[in-house]
Amino acid sequence: MVRAVQGLDGFMNPLIGNLAPSDTIYAVELMANTSQQVAIPTGANLVVFGAIPGANQFVKFVNSAISVPTTTIVDGSAPERIPDSRNCAGKAYISLVSDISGVVTLAFYV
Repeated sequence: MVRAVQGLDGFMNPLIGNLAPSDTIYAVELMANTSQQVAIPTGANLVVFGAIPGANQFVKFVNSAISVPTTTIVDGSAPERIPDSRNCAGKAYISLVSDISGVVTLAFYV
């Protein structure tokens, strides 16, 4: 079962530093420049990313391949550089890609 978020600031944003440990954590091995799709657990509303140190990593909430940008993308379709966390309510998949190989963790919360 995905653990509930315990603390919110005045703007209803989760207090990431104050989150209890998640009971639903994925470790996803990424190969350099190879997109990986991950199904989001049912009921999850927040995902906290544990990035690969020194890597250029990107995410997008889609079930399709993404790539590390190598040029300017200004049509709104670019993947996002991996954030600390993101609201994932109502989303089914996260696509991840990195310029170097390594393991990314994803901790999910209700």
